[in-house]
Amino acid sequence: MRRTVRRAGTRLLVVLIAALVAAPPIAAAPPAEQAPAAGPFRPTDQQLERRGHVVASELPSADVAAGPTRQLARLPWRTGDASAGSSSPVLPAAPVTTAAAPVEAATTARPPIVTPTFNGLASGGPLTSVEPPDPWVAVGPNHIVQVVNLAMRITNRQGQNPTVVSLESFFDLPAGSFHADPRVIYDASHGRWIVIEFSGDCLAGDGATTGHGYIDLAISDTADPRLGWTIYWAQYNDAIPDFPGIGTSTDKVGLSANIFTIDESCDFTDYLGASLVVLDWGQLKAGGPVDAAPFATSTAYSTIRPALGVPSLSTDLHAVLGVQNGLTFDVGYFLVTGSVPNDTVSISDIQDLTAQGIVDPFGEPPQPRQPGSPSTIADAVDGRPTDAITQNGSLTFVSTTGCTPAGDTVERACVRVSEIFANGGPSPVQDFLLAEPGYDLYMGGIGLSQKGALHVTYTRSSATEYAGTHAVYQLPSDPANAVSADELVRAGSATYVGTRWGDYVGIAQDPQDPSVVWQTNEVSTGGWQTHVSSLSTAVGATYFPIEPYRVLDTRNGTGGYTTKFRVNEARTIAVGGIGPIPSDAVAVTGNLTVVGQTGAGHFSLSPVLGNPPTSSIINFPVGDVRANNVTFPLGEAGYIHAWYVAPAGSRSNLVFDVTGYFKANDTGATYNPLSPARVLDTRNGTGLTGRFQRDVPRSFQVSGKGGVPLAAVAVTGNLTVTGQTASGHVSLTPTPNANPTTSTLNFPLGDNRANGLTIPLSSAGKVSAVYKSSVAGSTTNLIFDVTGYYLPGTSGLRFYPLNPGRRMDTRTTVLTGLTGKFTANTSRVLDTAGFMGVPANAEAITGNLTVTQPTKAGHLALTPDVFPNPPTSTLNFPAADTRANGVTQPLNGSGDMAIYFKSAAGATVHAILDISGYFR
Repeated sequence: MRRTVRRAGTRLLVVLIAALVAAPPIAAAPPAEQAPAAGPFRPTDQQLERRGHVVASELPSADVAAGPTRQLARLPWRTGDASAGSSSPVLPAAPVTTAAAPVEAATTARPPIVTPTFNGLASGGPLTSVEPPDPWVAVGPNHIVQVVNLAMRITNRQGQNPTVVSLESFFDLPAGSFHADPRVIYDASHGRWIVIEFSGDCLAGDGATTGHGYIDLAISDTADPRLGWTIYWAQYNDAIPDFPGIGTSTDKVGLSANIFTIDESCDFTDYLGASLVVLDWGQLKAGGPVDAAPFATSTAYSTIRPALGVPSLSTDLHAVLGVQNGLTFDVGYFLVTGSVPNDTVSISDIQDLTAQGIVDPFGEPPQPRQPGSPSTIADAVDGRPTDAITQNGSLTFVSTTGCTPAGDTVERACVRVSEIFANGGPSPVQDFLLAEPGYDLYMGGIGLSQKGALHVTYTRSSATEYAGTHAVYQLPSDPANAVSADELVRAGSATYVGTRWGDYVGIAQDPQDPSVVWQTNEVSTGGWQTHVSSLSTAVGATYFPIEPYRVLDTRNGTGGYTTKFRVNEARTIAVGGIGPIPSDAVAVTGNLTVVGQTGAGHFSLSPVLGNPPTSSIINFPVGDVRANNVTFPLGEAGYIHAWYVAPAGSRSNLVFDVTGYFKANDTGATYNPLSPARVLDTRNGTGLTGRFQRDVPRSFQVSGKGGVPLAAVAVTGNLTVTGQTASGHVSLTPTPNANPTTSTLNFPLGDNRANGLTIPLSSAGKVSAVYKSSVAGSTTNLIFDVTGYYLPGTSGLRFYPLNPGRRMDTRTTVLTGLTGKFTANTSRVLDTAGFMGVPANAEAITGNLTVTQPTKAGHLALTPDVFPNPPTSTLNFPAADTRANGVTQPLNGSGDMAIYFKSAAGATVHAILDISGYFR
C-alpha cells in the first residue's frame, strides 16, 4: 500500500517505500562455535526520505476522537516463548567467570530534592485510553514535551499553555493503522527534538502479505517544538518493530526495535530478532534525504537499548542488549563507530558481559502487588533493559528484576541499576538494587544531570499501598551502590484496574540547568495519571570577591596559550584552581577583553565542551580593543571553553581577568539586588568632582550610597566612560593602584562606552579607578551606576549558574522573547521566569545584553519595572555597531524586567539577551 501525505501548507512531501529483505548481522563473538545468523528483516532502502512536514500547534488536539486503536499485549521477552520458525537459537557458552550479583543499595544522608509537580496527561481521553501509558518526557530551553500513549503534550517549563497533539495526526497515519510506544528526546548539542514510535497495519500489498510495521520518526526544524517538524518513516513488511528505542552520539542517532511477524490473523507471533538502524545527525537536521545503516541480529539476542549521550561528547554510539542463555538473558554490549554518510559505520562484536564476569544476567520479576482487586497488576513488568544512557565514558542501564529485600522473606519486584565503564573495554562500576521489605519497586527510569548526579524514579506499591512514584539519587561524590533515601514524588489513590502498567519511564536532562533532571512517571488513580516534576541537586552558591586576577592572556602565554585564537577553534581555559580561585568554585565574575583581532565577530563561552553555543559573550569589529564583563558558570574540573566566531582565517587574542568566585556553600556573601542608582558621575560632581587625569588613581565611596550598606564586600554595577580625550582603558580595584595588571573598560576616542562589573570594595567601602592612556595630559569622565551588593552571611540571594541560553533575539521568531526592533524612547517588558532554566521565584538574573543594527546612537536601560526615561544606562552604543554588555539584573516579583531604548526620535535597534544564571 502506498501512503501519500496530503496536507494543506506542507512542503516537499515524500513517500518512503521499503521492502523486507535480509540485513547485515550485528557481528558477534562466536558462541558454541557458531555465529548467530542474520535476521530476515530491515528496511530495504538505505536512504530514508522525507515523508512530510507538520506544525505541532496546528494539529488536532485531544478533544478530537482518535482513530482505530489496537490493544497490544506484552510481546515476549523470552524468545523461547515464540516459535521463530527456524532452527533453535545458538546459545552462548556458559560464563567463564562469575560476575558479582547486584547488591541492595546503601542509603546516604542526602536531603530531599523533589520540586512541586504539575499534572501531565492522564487516562480516559480519546488519546490516552490504550494500555500501557509508557510515559516519556523531554525538556528544552523553554518547553517540556511529554508523550504518553497516543498523545503528545507541549507546555512551557511551568506546565502552562498546553498544546495536546494526536500522534496519529502528527505522523499522518492512514486509516486502519495502530501505533504505540512513543518516546521523545531533546538534544541540546544539536538544538532539536526527536519523537519516535512504532505503527502498523494488517493490510496486504505494497510488498507485504499480512501487514506492515513502521518506525515513525519526527525531528523538529528548530528548538521550538510548536513550530515545524519533518517526518520520516521506515517500513517492515509482514513484521512489527516493537519496543523501539533511541540512542545518540555527536553524529549518530540509533533506532532499535524487537521484530515480530504479523500472521494472517493480525497477531504478532514469531520473534525474528532485534534490529538497529543508524542515522546521521547532520542529515536529519538538514531535513532532506537521510542515509540509513541497518543491522539485524538472530533470535539469540533481544532488546537493543542504544544509549542516549547526556550530553553526547563522542561519535561512538554505545548499546546494551539481552543475550539468551538458556532460560535467562546475559547482559550484552556493543559499540557503533564510523560515519553514516561515508558508509563506514561499523558494529563491534557483541560482548557477553555476563560470560566475561562483568555483569550478572538480567532477572525476571514477579508481578507487583496492590490493594483491592485485582491484587496484582498482571503483566505489569518484565526483566528487559528499558533505558540506557552514557556520560563521560560510563554506560548506565536500568531494568526490573526479582529479589528478596533484606528483612523480607518474599520475592519482590526490585529496580536494578547497572553501570559499566565502556571506554577502553567494559569494566564494572556499580550494580545495585532498589528494594524494600513489603514493597514492590518496578519500572525504573534513569537520568543523569550535567553535573553527573544519577537519578532513579520508579513505581512503588504493596498490598496496602497504591502504585505511586518515588525517587532516589546519587551524587558523583557518593560511594558506588549508595543512593539517597526514598522520596515520595506522588502517591497513588486507587486500585489500578488495568492489566498493563507500562514498558518504560523517561527521565530528561535539563539542557540549561546543569543540576536538574525532569521525570514524568504515572501513579494509579484507578486509571493512571502522570505528573511532571524537576529533580534538582543544585545548592545555591555564595560569593567571594578577590583582587582582580588575570587567568588568560594569549599575548604572553598566561593561561597556557601563546598564540591567537583561530576561527571556530575551541580552547579550554583553566579557571578553578588557578591563583586565588579554588578548585571547587562553581562560577566566577570577571572581565573578558578582545585585542588584536583580524576579523570582526564574537566570542562564545560555554561550561560544556561540544558544539559552539548559540549565545555570545562579546561582539567586536576589527581594530577595537573591547571588553565585557561576565558572571559565568565553570564546567567540569573548573574549565570554561571559548570559541572565536569570525570570517575564515581570522585570528584574535583574548584576555580574561577574574574578580571573584562562587562556591556551593554558605560561607561566602549573598546578593542583594537594587534598582540602578548612580553613585559616580564626574560630569556633575556625583561621587567625585572633576575629570580623571591619566595615571592618577582616585577612590569614590560606594557603601552607604544608592542603597549599599556599609558592611557590603562587593557590588555589581555599570561603568561608563564619556568625553575621553584619548583612547585607553580604565581599571577598577578595591584600593588605589596607579599601574594595575588588569583592566575593566577599554575604549577608543569619541565613543561613550559602558561595561558591567562585579568589583570588591575596600574595607572602607570604596572603589578606586585609574585611567590609563598613552597620551600625556589625557582626561575622561566616568559614571558608575550600582545595581546590587554582596553582604556576608545568608540574608541575601544565592547564585545558581546555568548553561548560557538565549532568551531574547528580536531579529528572529524562534525562542525570541520579543520580536521586532525596539523603537526610540519606549519600554518593553521581557519575561524570564520559566525560560532558559530561570525558575518562577528568581529575583535577579545574570547574562549578556547585545545590540545590533542601531540606526542612531543611544543606550538601553534595564529596570525591574517599567520606568519612563530611566536616569541610568546599561548599554551605550553608536550607530551601526554590534555591542554587548554583561548584566546582573534585578527582576520584579513576576520574573519580568523592563528594557528602555533611549535615542533620537525614529531610531530603532535590535536587542539580544543571553542568560547565564539567576539569584534566589
